[in-house]
Amino acid sequence: MKITHIYHSGFVIELESTVLIFDWYSGELPDFDPGKKVFVFVTHGHADHYSSRIWTLRGMYQNICYILDCCTAPEQKGDNIFHVQPGRHYRIRNTLVYAIRSNDEGVAYVVSAEGYNFFHAGDLNIWHWKDSQDDQNAYSLKIFRRQIEKISSWCFDAAMIPLDPRLEDNAPNAIIEFMSTVECRHLFPMHYWNRREEAAGYLKDTRLDPYRDHICFLRKIEV
Repeated sequence: MKITHIYHSGFVIELESTVLIFDWYSGELPDFDPGKKVFVFVTHGHADHYSSRIWTLRGMYQNICYILDCCTAPEQKGDNIFHVQPGRHYRIRNTLVYAIRSNDEGVAYVVSAEGYNFFHAGDLNIWHWKDSQDDQNAYSLKIFRRQIEKISSWCFDAAMIPLDPRLEDNAPNAIIEFMSTVECRHLFPMHYWNRREEAAGYLKDTRLDPYRDHICFLRKIEV
């Protein structure tokens, strides 16, 4: 299993015969065998999660399919394009996909492929803004907890969770909440654009100490 963090919330996970691409809108994809099954996931239509460049991949990989939330690129249709609804399970080419609700736009994805389990949160996060009303922050936390509870029985080989520096001291809250609820071997912070050094500073939060061995802040790992 190879996991590459491309940029922001974009990731590529390469397995023996399957490649999973999540929220790719910027940066270059790593090389992989074009004969593998390729799944392209889009959590929602925000410009930092979706780009029309994903459709150029159809000319490069014969065995490709697209999985998008129901509101993104609805004009794109075909037998290899799946628009998913939150709260529903799908089996697509022997791969299990479970979409859960985001507390921003779109969905988060649970994906089970080749015996591995993965979670990509998209914009599902604890959006605790210092200039927001307390009830708004409380609602964001409530929805996040409710959605993560739905997957609390899973054991994930890798999960991708936002670490947004704009939230300042609250940036690592979602990682802490997720790791305290769900079993996860490798956790990848994401959603920090070019602010990698700033994001790394928030990973020093002592509340993360119990999970430090599981946090991967690398561009690429192979396990």
